[in-house]
Amino acid sequence: MATYKVNVSLPEHLVSEIDEVANELGISRSGFIAEAASRYVADVKNLSAEEMRRRDIQRARATWRRIGATLPPEAVDEMISQTRRDRDRGWSGEGER
Repeated sequence: MATYKVNVSLPEHLVSEIDEVANELGISRSGFIAEAASRYVADVKNLSAEEMRRRDIQRARATWRRIGATLPPEAVDEMISQTRRDRDRGWSGEGER
């Protein structure tokens, strides 16, 4: 893996804190900053994926509300019951039921 040198400007107090913690951990300042950046990138990606899932769920709920508004109540009840049966059976939606 290629390694790049990057110049960054940080407040003096932050550099002091980084150095203190890096020394306690027995790693270099550079290693500490690389690990911190890596963790932050992973957190941001996870939050982005979580936000996308949240939006997908909201979109699906809105779609189901629109569908439900056009159906008779007994049809909606049957769809809900079937969804619960599928969930309880562990049906993933793939292949035959």
